Order: sequence, then C-alpha cells, then structure tokens
Amino acid sequence: MPTSPAKDAYRIETLQGFPSLEAIRERWQQWQYHPNSDFDFFSTIVKSRPSVVAPVAMVLYKKDAPVALAVGRMENVILPTSFGYLKVFSSTLRQYTIVYGGLMGRWDDAGASVLIQYLRTWMKQQKIDVAHLAATEHEHPVYKAALRNVPFYFREILLKNNLHWTADLKDAKDKFQNKINTKHRSQFRNKEKQLAKFSGGDIRIKKFQNPGDTTAFCLDAEKISQTTYLRGLGEGFYDTPEMRSRLELSARNGWMHGHVLYANEKPCAFWLGTLYQKVFYLDYTGFNSDLNHFSPGRILFVKMIEELCESHELHSIDFGFGDAEYKQRYGDRNWMESDLYLFNRTPAMLLINLARKAIDVARLAAEGTLKRFNLLTLVKKKWRHSAEQTVHNQVRSDASPE
Repeated sequence: MPTSPAKDAYRIETLQGFPSLEAIRERWQQWQYHPNSDFDFFSTIVKSRPSVVAPVAMVLYKKDAPVALAVGRMENVILPTSFGYLKVFSSTLRQYTIVYGGLMGRWDDAGASVLIQYLRTWMKQQKIDVAHLAATEHEHPVYKAALRNVPFYFREILLKNNLHWTADLKDAKDKFQNKINTKHRSQFRNKEKQLAKFSGGDIRIKKFQNPGDTTAFCLDAEKISQTTYLRGLGEGFYDTPEMRSRLELSARNGWMHGHVLYANEKPCAFWLGTLYQKVFYLDYTGFNSDLNHFSPGRILFVKMIEELCESHELHSIDFGFGDAEYKQRYGDRNWMESDLYLFNRTPAMLLINLARKAIDVARLAAEGTLKRFNLLTLVKKKWRHSAEQTVHNQVRSDASPE
C-alpha cells in the first residue's frame, strides 16, 4: 500500500528489555512529564509486577532523528468485561500497555498513523492479543490515528469517556483560597468540631513524605481503605509490596505527599499525592464511610492543598481520573479521555471484542433508561453502598476471634 511522503519520512524502532532502553534513556528523561512515565518510576513498577514480560518502548524517528516515544509494558493480564460495577466475564490475554503519560515527544498526525500501523503488525508478529492505550486524551494524535486506522470490529467503539480535571495554581495560595468562599470555610470548621465531639478526642493531621514514613503511611491508609466502597470493587489503595516500592522511590525523590487525618488518634481519612515538576498529582484517597456526615476527606483535602501552597511552588493540581463534584468546584480545566483497546486480527480476539461490545450496548441502554427516569444516580449510590457493606462484613469477619 503506498504511503504519503510525510509518512515515508518516519520509521519506528522497538526497544525491548532494560538493556535496550538505555539507548533512549537520555532522550526519555528529557521528554518525561508525568510521574507514571518517569524512567525510574516506570522501571520500579515493571520490576515489581510478576505479570510483566518485558518493558517495551517504540521510538518514532523522522529522518533518523528521534522525535517521539511510546512507553509500555508487555504483560499477561486478566481483562475484565463489566456491566456497571458487575464483572460479567474475564479473559486472560497477552497485552501491550502504553502507560498513562507514556506518549512523549512531538506526535503529529502522520507520525501517529505510522505508530498505529506498525503496532498492529508488531502485535501479529509478537502474538500480542490486545494493545491498551491507557486513558488517552481524545485530542491526542495517537488516539485519533487509532480511530482512523483500526476497523471498529478490532477496537472498542463504545468507549467509556472520562473527564480529567486540573486546576491552575500559578499564583497558588491566592488562587486556591479564592475557590473556597467564607460559607464553605465556616462549614469545614463546624464539621471539624463535630467530628472531634463525635470521636471524643482531638483532630490532627500528619504528613508523610520521607523514606522512613512509607511503612506507617501504608498501614494507616490500608486501615481506612478496608472500609471504602472502592475496596469492595477491588479498586483504590492497597498496601502491597509494589505500593511500598513506588512510595519509597517517590519519597527518596521528594515527590511523596501523604496526609492522614486522625480523630481521637484513629485514622479516618487519607490523601496520597505526587509532587512532580511543580504539578501535584492526586493519586489515592479514602475515608471511613461511617464518618461521611462529617466530610473528613474534604476537610483533609483543603488543609493539604493549603499547606502545599504555603510550602511549595505549585503550577497546577491534577485531580486524576474521573469526574467528581469536588473536582468541578476546584478545577478550572478539563478534557475527555478514554481507555482504548486495539485487538489483534484473530478470530478469538474478534469474538471477545464483539462480546464486549454487546455488553456495552446493553449497559448504555440501561443507563439511558435510568437517566430518563432520573434513577441513574440513585442506582449508582445503592451499588456503591452494597460494595461498602460487603467490605464492612468482610472486615468484621476477619476481626472475628472465630
């Protein structure tokens, strides 16, 4: 098939394994802008996961000069297919995951098309079942190239779209303070007093950011996470060897900022974030759902950001994946992004993708019906409450002397 002159100027080189990655390490570190794709962070995660077969980077050259980079992992995964919060079936697959923030350098439409066409051929040669472009912005040239170049029956077409919010904090303290009006400040103070009275003790906040702090933070954050609905869904913060490895790296580099709110010396809310290149990335949060009335998570969030604005030069806050009321309140910029899956051209992958599409059609139809009757929010709340109850019952069962 003939290619355009613009495409003819490009070529892709694949680097697999850490020894090979050293060839592009200097350029990678010049381009890295997000903690997920930081060379050292990426290496730590890859080495922590038994499921990873090898790190793989695809370098885009234009007239023999590297201009862009796609960074990812070849790994064995269990790909779930869900109807809402309910997992319908799972498939064990060999996957190439381009990590969030892993598309670095200068991508244009022509270079992005070359990458997607090369990726599909490489998947066939390496027997990769599926490529996962993690939470890719809809306006990114690689996302658009995937939609243009991959037939709909070998990619997801009914994508789950998620808003991603950030807040500009160039004049950090004043800008953030202005987002919290006098009424809300008064409400937070009252909630804090009510929480102290309810718990029968003082309220205090502890900051964790040094290498020696990681164990204590993980233990307290795990206690809180065990009570959240996210744990019932298998999501959110987990105290695992991988988590400890990444936090130890983050603390050594001065990136880690963990905060825990204690009521009567009991941990009841936490936030964990990464301060990287003057951007504060919110990674994980959780609060004891029994204390929801007192808004411990919101109290801690406001105090954490105020403290960061006082002590560091912040350019912005990145609120992470998904939409939420507090992100809308404090954020001032957003964009749409989606997880995009590209399946290998085999009968088995075609069947898996078609089955996923059928379930997505049913999910969208159900959501549309619930929206028409103003029931979608209520059903989601009940589903989350059910997940919370499952977690609470499990915690009580684990604590039983029997």
